[in-house]
Amino acid sequence: MKTSPKKNLLPPTVPTAHVLPRPTLRPIPLPPPDGRKTVVIVEDQTAIRELTTEMLETRGTYRILGTAADGNQGLDMVLKLRPDILILDVMMPGLSGIEVLRRIGRNLPKMRILVFSAKQEPQVVRGLIQEGVHGFVNKNSPLSDLRKALDEIAKGNTWFNDHFSKTVRDALAKPSTQADSMIDLLTPREREISVLIAQSNSSKEVAAKLNISIKTSENHRANLMRKLGVHDVAGLVRFAIRHGLVDPATD
Repeated sequence: MKTSPKKNLLPPTVPTAHVLPRPTLRPIPLPPPDGRKTVVIVEDQTAIRELTTEMLETRGTYRILGTAADGNQGLDMVLKLRPDILILDVMMPGLSGIEVLRRIGRNLPKMRILVFSAKQEPQVVRGLIQEGVHGFVNKNSPLSDLRKALDEIAKGNTWFNDHFSKTVRDALAKPSTQADSMIDLLTPREREISVLIAQSNSSKEVAAKLNISIKTSENHRANLMRKLGVHDVAGLVRFAIRHGLVDPATD
């Protein structure tokens, strides 16, 4: 008797899907450090900002990370980019240079600070020294002074022009008055409000700019004047000018 061939009871072979090999992911190479010092420039005068930028770029030893035309933008840029060197004016729209330094505080202890400004009043000088600046160049000085100061600061040294150094010696020799120390008693919000009021903003305008109620703005104004011992806006303007919070030329 013939035996029927056994049927293959196993399921037919399912062809294996073709799987592409996983590509090897290579890290994106980062540009090697080029040894140049990184710089942020905060200066409201366009010509000076562009001239300083051009001077640094042609030297080849500095790399400009960014420039800002007012204190608020400059503060945000510095905290985000964390440059090696900050070149800063004192009088600018929004936050003054001294207020920018106050708000940076101890966040960037390794950053070197070069102030490039025409303001050298004793109260301004005292405020800059308190905030730990490493150099000061007057805008009336030759451009070579800015180059020298920047190079010295980049090396870890300090550089101050003669008039600034004399003002520092006089300020240190003369004890600070109660009026001089009042600025240290103000909170950042109170300093901000004092600037806005000194710039002729009404309580309603201050409230809109700070996103607070008009009542809160009025309360801040009253508390600020009481703390400073002034009785009108004119007195507050004089205080703001004295401490380098606003520029009388643009007020």
